[in-house]
Amino acid sequence: MTPARLAPALALLFAPLACSDNAPAEDTAGTGETAGTAETGSGDALYNANIRRTSHGVAHVTADDWGSLMFGQAYAFTEDKGCLLADQLVKVRSERSRWFGPGEDNANLYSDFAYLHLHVYALAEEQFPQLSPLVKEGVMGYAAGYNQALADGKIGGSCDGQDWVPTQIDHIDLLAYYIDLGLLASGRQLISAIGSAQPPAGDAPPDPAPHYSTISAHRGKLGSNGWAFGSDVTASGGGMVMGNPHFPWEGELQLWESHLRIPDEFEVYGVGLLGVPGVLIGFNDSVAWTHTVSDGQRLTVYEITSPPGESTKYDYDGEVRDMESEPFTIDVLQDDGTLGSETRTMWRTHHGPMLALDPFYWTNALALSYRDANIDNFMLVEQFLRMNMATSLDEFQQVHMDVAGIPWVNTMAASADGRAWYMDSTPTPNLSQAAIDAWYTRSESGFTKALADQDVWLLDGSDSRDEWRDDPGARSPGLIAPANLPQLERTDFVFNANDSYWLSNPLAPLTGYSPLHGFADDARSMRTRMNAQTLLDIAGGGGFAGADGKLDLDELTEAALSNGGYTAELLRDELVDRCTGVGVWELDGLLVDIAEACDLLAAWDTKLNLDSVGAIVWREWVGDFEDVAFEDAGTLFATGFDIEAPLDTPNTLADGDRALDALAAAVLRLDEAGIPLDASLGEVQFTRKGDETIPVHGGGRAEGITNLMIYSQLRSDLEPEVPRAEELWEPTSLSADGYQINYGTSFIMCMEFNDEGPEGRALLSYSQSAEPDSGWYRDQTEMFSQKQWRPMLWHEADIVADPNLIEYDVAGGEGQG
Repeated sequence: MTPARLAPALALLFAPLACSDNAPAEDTAGTGETAGTAETGSGDALYNANIRRTSHGVAHVTADDWGSLMFGQAYAFTEDKGCLLADQLVKVRSERSRWFGPGEDNANLYSDFAYLHLHVYALAEEQFPQLSPLVKEGVMGYAAGYNQALADGKIGGSCDGQDWVPTQIDHIDLLAYYIDLGLLASGRQLISAIGSAQPPAGDAPPDPAPHYSTISAHRGKLGSNGWAFGSDVTASGGGMVMGNPHFPWEGELQLWESHLRIPDEFEVYGVGLLGVPGVLIGFNDSVAWTHTVSDGQRLTVYEITSPPGESTKYDYDGEVRDMESEPFTIDVLQDDGTLGSETRTMWRTHHGPMLALDPFYWTNALALSYRDANIDNFMLVEQFLRMNMATSLDEFQQVHMDVAGIPWVNTMAASADGRAWYMDSTPTPNLSQAAIDAWYTRSESGFTKALADQDVWLLDGSDSRDEWRDDPGARSPGLIAPANLPQLERTDFVFNANDSYWLSNPLAPLTGYSPLHGFADDARSMRTRMNAQTLLDIAGGGGFAGADGKLDLDELTEAALSNGGYTAELLRDELVDRCTGVGVWELDGLLVDIAEACDLLAAWDTKLNLDSVGAIVWREWVGDFEDVAFEDAGTLFATGFDIEAPLDTPNTLADGDRALDALAAAVLRLDEAGIPLDASLGEVQFTRKGDETIPVHGGGRAEGITNLMIYSQLRSDLEPEVPRAEELWEPTSLSADGYQINYGTSFIMCMEFNDEGPEGRALLSYSQSAEPDSGWYRDQTEMFSQKQWRPMLWHEADIVADPNLIEYDVAGGEGQG
């Protein structure tokens, strides 16, 4: 798409906020009466779109205007996974208790009160009129698309016909949900802590004790790898991108794939968060991009000091302030099927809501409040739509400066002209150096240290020194302005694997930024080190770059799923040297034969492929060490972290008996699980799709593999969890059935710009549809298992040539003009 073709869209985006002639009105109901494969809706429809489904269910949506384009995208999405969006809208409406009762440990009650206390609907109603016309048109069209699909009986998932499913939604519902999505790496992790926070009656928490949250629940879970290459290292001379978000395979954080087009005006391909217009990770004909969750801070916690016996007052700069209070009432489904109600008064300081945070509670001795950098981020949709529209890397970069709506991710991008760029543009609290220095002092001991060890910043809520400071040019007061955020442009590569910005390219370290972006002088994760080694080898003309020293698409796909384990590369040979000839080892009074385990490790290729034998022995061995052991010298490594060699340290197996103790423990655990030591990874690592068990390659964090595969729950939906056997060892997710996977590599994309334009290959590991009887329910999961990449169909000739092409028109939104 040329800049001239984009001009009408940009004019619309930046037009005055008064509605344009063709902008939809506030009513977004879709009232089409009939459904069919050819057309839905009526001749009076405001929105009209064409949907083409190619192999694996990828939706290619074409329309003549933004409202219709997002109408079509929403319709196709709702067909595949609409129940998950319905669930989330019930959540942000604070109606879970109304439909499902108080929930286990009052979880629904706390969720409902928390979302009321966060005022997500009031914020959405306040901010929607301030959004650009393009965004308003798109969001309203999206709501109408959901409504029409539901009216046509086409909602994907297990909720069809259930009373709780919203039969009509509007733009305010969606914007409230987008505010909630923006809180994913901050307030959303605290929902139960917000909803259960009540003033103390004494030194103990209320009786019965509430269902508490932990502020660090998401730390170490949210993750991804992102690589962007410039012309120095690519065979085509254009940019290349590898996107590999590590996200849940269950719940509302699944990604969904689409290709969107307004002829002669706009075109983009990629995946998005469920229920959100546009594309989150993907490409157009000028720029490709991906994201990884930032290591920075999206919130700060404040320790509140109250006068004795006055728990709803607090000290601030030598004065006593009253906390703000607000009563809320919700409907609650009773055991007998009737509706009751419950009213609670919720409390906040000027920093933000009060918390009942595990294990610290709200007592007379300790009270906590917090401030969130994303609670006033209403620009998420505009941010991504304008990224989708960018016609050059310069324009793409400018979006990050002008809109500043990225909520919690780093961005890696490459352009058709061979430039690669990294930025952590996430909203970050702007603390003074005095406040930072005071935190460093406080974090050396006591309660502040306890939270600092969980990577949480606890500040003094009674001292204005610890307030966020205004920075000219920031999106909101108290945030660091985009011009002062970490970024780097290169012609070789940039990358991120969830550590801080520091070594986005190890040849050009980024320094001098606030520690609230993450630290720039600490050990990198094993996965970061694996990523860095792979990319430095490519940039040096070796590794996966092949004989010509230049990376092509075949080589990039091979690198993306090469499944090497960095910890094994460092330590496997030394462990084998240590265990060879030992035979029997005594552990806690038990004699354990470790000879077979040692022999299997010696023969293992250090990969985590389906046919890898020895991989599970290594997993259980390395999984016996605590997390801190990977950061410095100690029980695992003899040589500690060295800031002068951050990608090479720590290294060398530590002396002592701990290594063989861990090997014996690994043998015992696998024996307890009934798993032979010589089982291949594919025999014991799997995911469940309906009645099928599908083997899965990849590994865990301790193994230092780019293709992360674990069991973890990061979800807020109420869909049933996939059944799983009892877990025997949490660090490796070992269960009586082996290693069941539901989290990790989700959408994986490898693409390049060449003379023909963008070309790429991808896999959506959990597949496109939530309908078990759909052919798109497990097809890509089986392909992922076998590393069978599929093309991303961008060019029209490839789309029409697809042997499984299905085409239909959709329409709706009658009466909204």
